[in-house]
Amino acid sequence: MSGRKIDPEKRIRQVVQAARKLFVERGYYSVSIPQIVKASGVSTGAIYNYFTNKESLALYIHEQALEEFKSLYSQALLGKQTTHDKLKTFAELVFDITENDSEMMEYMLSMQHGEFLQSSPPLCSTEPFRMVQQIIIRGMELGEVRQGNYFLSAVSYTGVILRAAELRLQGVLASPLSESSEELITNAWAAIS
Repeated sequence: MSGRKIDPEKRIRQVVQAARKLFVERGYYSVSIPQIVKASGVSTGAIYNYFTNKESLALYIHEQALEEFKSLYSQALLGKQTTHDKLKTFAELVFDITENDSEMMEYMLSMQHGEFLQSSPPLCSTEPFRMVQQIIIRGMELGEVRQGNYFLSAVSYTGVILRAAELRLQGVLASPLSESSEELITNAWAAIS
């Protein structure tokens, strides 16, 4: 008798993709494990084998999205020298993800993580945002960024970029963000330079 080979990584990906999509479409509280089972094609037992409950699944999705963003941003920063170029890279990555993996961006922007992920820090305290803060601190030291509160400067820059992504996801901005990226990045930079 030949046994089936089960790929646990594939199953986890199926569960994560289905749950993330459902969380974005319906909201965390409106999604049940049976709905995730149906959408993913993975059994209830298997889901509970990987995740203790819906909250642990949501935390995994949250951490995975942030880690993926951090990794992509770190790679994109290679070779960037100026503060402007490093922050422009952040904006371009946000715009690229918004256009090419809108579900990931919508999840990162729309989920109110503090409501159900009590141990999870707010978005502004996550590693990708801290990277932006460090870039701005260094920019202030180099005189490339106006002196002031580095946190508020980070909020000022990223606020322009993330709001544009939100508006694109909502359909308010009809054209791809690549078409307005230069103006958006110029405006974000003007807020802190």
